[in-house]
Amino acid sequence: MTKNFKPNWLVECEGQHFAYSEIVKITNDFASIIGRGGFGAVYLGTLTNETQVAVKLLNSSSRQGSKEFKNEVELLMRARHRNLVSLVGYCNEGETMALVYEYVANGNLQQHLSADVTQDVLTWKERLQIAVDIARGLEYLHNGCKPPIVHRDLKTSNILLNEKLQAKIADFGISKVLSTESATHVSRAAKGTFGYLDPQYCNTGQLNKKSDVYSFGIVLQELITGRAAIARDEEDTEATY
Repeated sequence: MTKNFKPNWLVECEGQHFAYSEIVKITNDFASIIGRGGFGAVYLGTLTNETQVAVKLLNSSSRQGSKEFKNEVELLMRARHRNLVSLVGYCNEGETMALVYEYVANGNLQQHLSADVTQDVLTWKERLQIAVDIARGLEYLHNGCKPPIVHRDLKTSNILLNEKLQAKIADFGISKVLSTESATHVSRAAKGTFGYLDPQYCNTGQLNKKSDVYSFGIVLQELITGRAAIARDEEDTEATY
């Protein structure tokens, strides 16, 4: 049985905690899947005020998913910016863990850059604005948050686009808070997605803001060329660490 998780600073946040029965009602009994993550499916939902939301339901058997759930709740409750996806609330009832986000209508950037896109291809102006939006989100995480936050998994599938193609950075499950502006987090094994990982971070295990900047460079390359960071054959799948 998963223990309930409610940080002290969340107790006073009205409207942030959802009961499982509310999650069922919001998603119309999980009727519409709009995406899948490494630790669960994402469902379309509607709040009582008719606001659409995205509900990520975590697989209760995943310990790693539980850790990332807690990490994301903590970070997104303290980090709010127009170029970061907003956390509406969460559910942690028994073995059920769910995150409720703002609904971002145009999916992720990877979908708009895929080779099989035949219509609504992004213009150069749109690509430039998306790059600026991502940069502003990163700048806020690195310099606007005190202490700074390193995203650690910046990639095109973690960049969401709203109805105006405004970019929002998402998925903070493995993000890290640095203790000071110039601090470096040392880990035994690099975490992130193959193709976007900073080689220096992979070799040394030393994570800092520059690791995100490297990943941002790969995202820029994809925006410009329209080609994926890693060329894979039909049987290959995305590798993560």
